[in-house]
Amino acid sequence: MKIKLLLITLCCFMMTACGVEKQILEDILIAEVVGYDDAGDKKVKGTVAVSVPQPGEEAKLSREVYEATSHNIKTGRQQENAKTPFPIVGGRLTVILYGEQLAGKGLNDYIDTYRRDPMVGRDLYLAIVHGKAEDVVKMEPRLIKTPGVQVKELIEQNIRTNLPDVDLHRYLYACHGKGIDPVMPLLETAGDHIRVRGIALFKRDKYIGKYIPYQDGFLFKVLSENFKLGSYEIKWKENDFSDINNVESRVHYDIRNANQDPEVRIEVKLKASLLEVQGYDLGKSVDLNKIEAKAEHVIGEKLHEMVTMFQENNIDPIALGDIAKSKTRNFNQKHWEEAYPHIPIEVDLDIEMIQTGIVE
Repeated sequence: MKIKLLLITLCCFMMTACGVEKQILEDILIAEVVGYDDAGDKKVKGTVAVSVPQPGEEAKLSREVYEATSHNIKTGRQQENAKTPFPIVGGRLTVILYGEQLAGKGLNDYIDTYRRDPMVGRDLYLAIVHGKAEDVVKMEPRLIKTPGVQVKELIEQNIRTNLPDVDLHRYLYACHGKGIDPVMPLLETAGDHIRVRGIALFKRDKYIGKYIPYQDGFLFKVLSENFKLGSYEIKWKENDFSDINNVESRVHYDIRNANQDPEVRIEVKLKASLLEVQGYDLGKSVDLNKIEAKAEHVIGEKLHEMVTMFQENNIDPIALGDIAKSKTRNFNQKHWEEAYPHIPIEVDLDIEMIQTGIVE
């Protein structure tokens, strides 16, 4: 009896597998980057760049852009498909862009549909566009052979240095978690190019209209994660600048009395290389100590200003509340949220200069 039941179950499985819909590459349009903008009257405009496979072994991909305006993303997809010779498939979607006006109204409704779509991977990138998302989407096919690669590689390359790693999964965690707010890359068009403008700051799912400039993205990474690579330009005095290259940075958070009178101490240890600086002899240990002290003062002030800006806007992109919750028994979330804008936060920066010259 058990054998018969097993055979029946196996047959049902095989029949179900045979019913899976197969998609022929030449009969679909592959969406790789999509953008959404506010269209007024509670409508959203979707713009998608698709690659169109051509028959033949050596045929190149052609690029096309389709647009649709509707009250929700699902209806917009249907309207886009009404204009195409083949269905648009999002299995290779790499980047979703949102115009800043739409992002300021909240993105949960426009991101939730992708969270529920089994055809979309969780590792796709999200980004805000300074201006309209459609401008970046329409530029994609003109810049490169494969739509989506330009924005995707732009984000991936800068994640190593000046951008936090923000994909769909991390956004969802930050947006729906407590004691943490999400961030996204902020992109813009510049002539015939696409570039990173900075890091867009959010309160829950709403872009607050403020961002961290690109050059200070390094400082945000120093505050929020352990990482290597990246560089930062230090202004010593008028018309006197030097670059330090990050060899390794580590951050530790010490949070005390979270349920009573919270105090936060952020300890940052930064190993950096300095190849050249005017007015100092890098071969002398005394001068090197002076450079380290000066760099700690200049960068330390910038880090403190950044943390203060977060508190003034009542946002927590470095997840201090989330960390406090993980380290505090019977954590009082409501008390923390009320106290957060006024919590004393100390940033302790320790810089060690290494590999300071060719001779060394």
